[in-house]
Amino acid sequence: MLKFLRNVIIAVITSGFAAVFAGYFWLQHWYETTHLHVAPENSSQLVEVVRGSHGRSVALLLAEQGFIETPQLAYWAARLFTDAQHLQAGVYAVTANDTISGLWQKIGRGEQHYFSITFAEGLNFAEWREHIAEHPWLKAEWQDLTPQQVAHSLAPNKNYPLPEGLLFPDTYRFHAYTSDRQIYQQAYRRMQGVLDELWASRADNLPVASTYEALVLASIIEKETGAAHERGLVASVFTNRLVKGMRLQSDPTIVYGLGERYRGVIYRSDINETTAYNTYRINGLPPTPIAMPGREAIAATLQPETTGYLYFVSQNDGTHVFSKTLQEHNRAVQQYQRNK
Repeated sequence: MLKFLRNVIIAVITSGFAAVFAGYFWLQHWYETTHLHVAPENSSQLVEVVRGSHGRSVALLLAEQGFIETPQLAYWAARLFTDAQHLQAGVYAVTANDTISGLWQKIGRGEQHYFSITFAEGLNFAEWREHIAEHPWLKAEWQDLTPQQVAHSLAPNKNYPLPEGLLFPDTYRFHAYTSDRQIYQQAYRRMQGVLDELWASRADNLPVASTYEALVLASIIEKETGAAHERGLVASVFTNRLVKGMRLQSDPTIVYGLGERYRGVIYRSDINETTAYNTYRINGLPPTPIAMPGREAIAATLQPETTGYLYFVSQNDGTHVFSKTLQEHNRAVQQYQRNK
């Protein structure tokens, strides 16, 4: 009888251990292979793990957002097979390919989602600031600083009057709650790197005496043409005019000088008004860049094509006609501007 009871007890214990082991391996398989529920029409969704979150609260969060159905099971699986309490705050992308285990490990390693923001060539600082303010995952830190204060904060040892021209147009990737300051600082470093690189291989006898003057001229070239193949030609026109002591007579400088007073069209009164930026009225370069030039515009400024061109006029299709003499230029103006 005792032997029978002993055998029964052993069988029960053995069955219990087998059940436990079976349950353990089932839970591990479920945890590592169960995919999160992400709507088919969405390539990814976002989940934010706030600072101070713990494993149980994260499991409940995933359930609330519809990614999982059994938060307690997910939590205990994470306790068994992952460091459930080692979680890093941030915003994470969730895709249909993610398993519960994969997402939990992603949060544990802090592999946050990268957002991006793109600044096109030729934007001015006010447009950069507006673009940043519209991004929901960027934090305002320098929003209340004046442009002059931003310029000083970017380069305290320089005497840049404005941040115009100092920021490199590009696409920048960042984690949630990155500050505008960090974007500006990264863009400033990028611009300095590109400028130093191209300045080192500049052509001889350029009419710019410093990298900052090169930025000023490059910003005008950037605004004058959107046709990449024309940048070297536009640069040659302005280089030739500066060498000869001629005024640049660039319409974008008028627009920038007018600021909010610009009415969408340049009137004769605008051309005749003397501002620090109106290159129809001032000699040489304006005091600051008028926009953020891209690499190609800076390269064209420092390696302009060799031509005899002194004038150009729009053909109204994004390209221009270039002329060496005022007579040729006047004929082009008559053809493309007077009768449009």
